[in-house]
Amino acid sequence: MQHDPPSAPPTLFWRIKEQPGFTVVEFSGELNETVNLASLRRRLKGRVVLHLGGVRRINSSGVREWVNLMRDLSTAAKVTLSHCRPVIITQLNMISNFGGKARVSSFFAPYECSRCDREEERLVAIDTHFASKDFTRMPQFQCSACDGTMRFDEVVDRYLGFLWGSSESE
Repeated sequence: MQHDPPSAPPTLFWRIKEQPGFTVVEFSGELNETVNLASLRRRLKGRVVLHLGGVRRINSSGVREWVNLMRDLSTAAKVTLSHCRPVIITQLNMISNFGGKARVSSFFAPYECSRCDREEERLVAIDTHFASKDFTRMPQFQCSACDGTMRFDEVVDRYLGFLWGSSESE
């Protein structure tokens, strides 16, 4: 695991995995005032996948640091965001440059079972679940506990707002 040494204990960690033709960076933790992504910015170029499944919280200082990362990467790398947690989706929908020029390939979405009321986050892959480019309805899933039908637990247009005007919706 790598991180820049901030003055307070780090809250965000990342692991870099070199793959043939691209680099994957897996994040875990919180994006906040302790995060300094400067050394990471300098290391990334070419095709980069930012795996965000482990990011659990973001505050305004973390947003600023992330926006700076995305701005700097836009000139050095072709970035894909994968496994975006709902906290990331919220920022993508609220902050116009939070994703920079990156493409979102997958995200977690909140679902609730209509039979047993179980809540689950389900991974939605854009190329698979939205192959027809119809972003007006969410994919169907079955409950892992009772096999009941899961219903999307957000407003579709609001949750998928980050896709409108992106290359995915064209």
